[in-house]
Amino acid sequence: MSKIKVMHCLGQLNTGGAETLMMNIFRHIERDKFQFDFLLFNDEKGFYDDEAKSLGANLHYTPSMGHTNIFKYVRSIIKILKDQDIDIVHSHMDWQGGFIVYAAYKAGIKKRIVHSHANQEMFKTSLLHKLLISINKYLIKRYATDCIACSQEAGESLFRQSFEVLINGIDIERFLNPNQEIIVQLKQELNIQDTDIILGNVGSLSENKNQRFLIEILSKLDKNYKLVLVGDGAMKDKLKQLSKGLNVNDRVIFAGVRKEVPEIMQLFNIFLFPSKKEGLGIVAIEAQVSGVSCIVSESIPKQIDVGEGLIKRKPLIFNEWVDSITNINKNKTNINKQKIIDSHFSIKKSCEKLIRIYIR
Repeated sequence: MSKIKVMHCLGQLNTGGAETLMMNIFRHIERDKFQFDFLLFNDEKGFYDDEAKSLGANLHYTPSMGHTNIFKYVRSIIKILKDQDIDIVHSHMDWQGGFIVYAAYKAGIKKRIVHSHANQEMFKTSLLHKLLISINKYLIKRYATDCIACSQEAGESLFRQSFEVLINGIDIERFLNPNQEIIVQLKQELNIQDTDIILGNVGSLSENKNQRFLIEILSKLDKNYKLVLVGDGAMKDKLKQLSKGLNVNDRVIFAGVRKEVPEIMQLFNIFLFPSKKEGLGIVAIEAQVSGVSCIVSESIPKQIDVGEGLIKRKPLIFNEWVDSITNINKNKTNINKQKIIDSHFSIKKSCEKLIRIYIR
């Protein structure tokens, strides 16, 4: 039997929530039955490029909408999809999914999926973007055969029709059984002492992820508190300048993009997630499975709570976060492992649900 060919459309194979979800599924799906390829809108090398190729994916590139006009953008997608004889197109481009499923329809592809990974309000930065989002909502309603969202909020913000929630599952076993040798190496590399209280954040260094808020909070905490920022992004230099200006640069650790997230989570006493907008927030799920107490902003969807009493939701009010950090449990919690393994937070459950969507 020939494989079902799926073309995943993404900006780049970096370490965002959508990309991490798809790579988790790619690792666990039956690759003798499904062929995953990727249509990417940035030809710079991404974090997961080499792994995707090693798992059998073909990577195709075309200019993003910001580097060409809409008509060339759509025509290029149509041509690539026709040339590759695809069975399913699965867009992870949020509101731009409207253009992609329209192109897939024109290419004769019968299964056309739009996946909302974010609260679309975060993209409404100008009148032009509001107009484009409105146009794409219409195209999605007309040309998408299936609509998926990582949370109820993410779905409601994009779709004018019914949709299914597919929680961003994680490889639970990796977080329940981290590599102890790597943990020791990371402590040495990042100069973490046993007396330190480690505040952690994982995500792109960006205005929306709001790491500025965390650095300002750190400046009001005792000197045994350190902040580890895992990730990279446009705000990195500004965040470094801020930490110097507040005289906490010796307590802010810029750890960069990492593969060893399960081990890094074991370094954290508290996971902090002050994002202004999130579609779901897969890293908060990873932190809870690692037994780490979490303080998250009220914009984080409630679906991230794994039910172990580790989540505190707070408005982005400075003093409330300082008080919560001071008083929250800073020790690892022994979670109900079997309950988590059997839950919809497991990548195996995500795989099963996505396969059902693909083949129905």
